Amino acid sequence: MNVIKGRVWKFGDSIDTDVISPGGDRSERLMETTMAAVRPEFPKEVKPGDILVAGRNFGCGSHRETANTILRDIGVRAIVAESIARIFFRVSISLAYPTFVAAGIGSMVKDGDELEINYDKGLVTNISTGESIPLTKYPSSVEEIFNAGGLLPLLKQRYESEKK
Repeated sequence: MNVIKGRVWKFGDSIDTDVISPGGDRSERLMETTMAAVRPEFPKEVKPGDILVAGRNFGCGSHRETANTILRDIGVRAIVAESIARIFFRVSISLAYPTFVAAGIGSMVKDGDELEINYDKGLVTNISTGESIPLTKYPSSVEEIFNAGGLLPLLKQRYESEKK
């Protein structure tokens, strides 16, 4: 998770889980429709390694783990938003899916820009323009989840170590 680079897909505020995961299942059809309600070209043109940038309240709406997993499964490497809905953020953490908050990110990028997320330095840099902004870092307990590969792998590690 230290340094992530990719091409930007920019979205606005309040992108909800019904837009991210219409229908809520993990089918091929979902991969063809994710985010299409707001960006019809997205499911056809997104490439592995791309970074999704959004405004405020990204991932609002009902709880759908598929909203997180579908973005990961189609290759979106990371999400950076002005703010992220609590349940979506918590699911991202439990899956160790890089989802970050960076105030000002919406005004710093446009579609197609090249973005670098340097977690260790706590910076997001628009490589296309050279502009950087601070990245909100996780507390150490969340970093531990990421380092283990997710919440379930962490719990398994802890269980195994306690058995000894």
